[in-house]
Amino acid sequence: MQPTTEDRRKHERYKLENSVSVSSHGVNQITDISMGGFCFRCPPFTPVSDFWETDIITSVATLEGFPAKRVWVSMVENGTHEYLPAEVGVKFGKLTKKQSTLLTQVIEAISQTEGPEH
Repeated sequence: MQPTTEDRRKHERYKLENSVSVSSHGVNQITDISMGGFCFRCPPFTPVSDFWETDIITSVATLEGFPAKRVWVSMVENGTHEYLPAEVGVKFGKLTKKQSTLLTQVIEAISQTEGPEH
C-alpha cells in the first residue's frame, strides 16, 4: 500500500482566506500555505514561470520577495466545457532568516485560529 499524499507531505498545510500572491503573474488568490510552499488559483491557461519571486499578502503579515518554484498546475473543465480557475502548487526556494521567521509567525497565527487543512 502506498502512502497517501498527506502522509508524504513534509509540512502541514493551512487554509488561507483573503490572501493573495502578487508577482509578475498578477494578483492571485492563495488557497493554502505551509512552511514548504503554497497553492494559488489563477485564470485558466495563465503562463506560470518555473521560478519567480512573489509577495504574499495575508491578514497577519506581508511576506516580501519570496522565491517560488512551480511544482504542479491543475486545470478542470466543468460540465459546460468551460475551464475553472487553474490551481498552481508552489515550493519555496531558499528563504532568508527574516523570511523564514515571518513565515513561521504567519503559520503560527493561522494554526491557532484554523488548524491544519485535511
